[in-house]
Amino acid sequence: MSSDAELHYICQPTDLRPVAQAIEFLTTQELLADEPACQRLWDLIETQFRTRSKFLAVWGGVRFVAVHRNTDDRADGFLLVNAPVNWQIDYVVVGPEARGQGIASALVVETANQAFLRGVPYVMLTSKASLRPLYETCGFIPIEDPAPETADLSDDLLEN
Repeated sequence: MSSDAELHYICQPTDLRPVAQAIEFLTTQELLADEPACQRLWDLIETQFRTRSKFLAVWGGVRFVAVHRNTDDRADGFLLVNAPVNWQIDYVVVGPEARGQGIASALVVETANQAFLRGVPYVMLTSKASLRPLYETCGFIPIEDPAPETADLSDDLLEN
């Protein structure tokens, strides 16, 4: 599988897991009240993803934002949660100066912890296959294509 291929992941939070970094878990309204953090999020999305239109399309459904701040209280990592019933992680982004410190893992684990505390049954995300080790370490399981036998059986059921 190519490292550029996308995988879908699911996590069913069943308990609290330790988080190695301090993470704030904010509502979108709380984040919007922090202008420097909003600007930093926009800058990171624009430079790392170059997908402003997708970000703007997703933003309407975002209910929570996990935020990591450095020792100067500057936001340097974000995770967006779209939350209709189950939670969908739409973006995980960490500033280049803050990579390699476990911030992405902390953002993901804290989000799963918050889902557990709120009784959310599942947390889902889609990411490049190259990030599989990160998400599996955080308790996510890749959703593989159904086995051929299962696909054949469902085709048989549809025909009958």
